[in-house]
Amino acid sequence: MIKVILFDCDGPIIKREKYFSQRLKDLGMGLDEDLVTQFFKTEFLEIEKGKADLKQILEGKIQSWGYKGTVKELMDFWFEGEAEVDQEMKSYIIVLREKGIKCYLATNNEKYRTEYLWNVVGLKDFLDGVFSSCYSGYLKPQIEYWVETYKSLSEIPKNEILMLDNVQSAVDSARGFGFNAELYENFEDFKKKMELKL
Repeated sequence: MIKVILFDCDGPIIKREKYFSQRLKDLGMGLDEDLVTQFFKTEFLEIEKGKADLKQILEGKIQSWGYKGTVKELMDFWFEGEAEVDQEMKSYIIVLREKGIKCYLATNNEKYRTEYLWNVVGLKDFLDGVFSSCYSGYLKPQIEYWVETYKSLSEIPKNEILMLDNVQSAVDSARGFGFNAELYENFEDFKKKMELKL
């Protein structure tokens, strides 16, 4: 019997057609795509782990990228463009919680976007809590991410915790830690999988 579900953010809960780096291209500002891509492959990983501050790092980056606005404008563009909640999933989570199943966000995210999604977008209104890489210091699929997450859930047997993610490596590492874990492909597929687990 599943008692806890850990939901990845982007995909299962937040709809995202394009990544921020892809949407930046749509601004048509002649941004240096290589520099932006390099940022997300290097420094941003440390930001997601809470070891560096996004605002401070962007202050030193955006001019070289060719971005003409402020850091605040860039972050607003970023966060507001990736904030659409999947309403079917939200409604389903509310039903799950009414049945006594605890539902948490389990995400690789830096602190400003984590707080934006939780407080401004309102994920706090239908989830029980958040496990973000910026708080734990580790990124999925690192096994240490699950070790830190489980510290708050240790009264629940691992096999009664289900992790849902649209990245196979995260699913594999969660399974390796002892959790139930399923690859998220779409809402209907998820519902079918849940029918076998509840």
